[in-house]
Amino acid sequence: MFFIISTLKTGDLCSIKRKLISIYLLNVTDIIFTIILVNTGLFLEFNAIMASLVNNSQLLSIIVKVLLPFALLLGVYQRMKDATVKQLYQSNIIINGCLIFYGLINISHVVWCILYAVVKV
Repeated sequence: MFFIISTLKTGDLCSIKRKLISIYLLNVTDIIFTIILVNTGLFLEFNAIMASLVNNSQLLSIIVKVLLPFALLLGVYQRMKDATVKQLYQSNIIINGCLIFYGLINISHVVWCILYAVVKV
């Protein structure tokens, strides 16, 4: 637990880069879990924009969730290279919020997958 708290508090550029990579990977696993769960028929995508993509074209939804966040996070990281210590500190708070949010979403997806597997068996 100490490691998690220590990681969240660290706001240098190298640490922020690792957090942005983690957010990206959690984003990718989010769409994978979402598609798996939507295909069960027991799960709906909460995000209205992504719901229309997932329901109409799962390939397009994967492309959107993989390429768009990659470009955005890369742009954010490039801009942060010139950030002041204060800006890095403020950015770290927002990035931590995103990291926790996507972590909770992925935990929720794992729980739903396990529940579905148990109920189906």
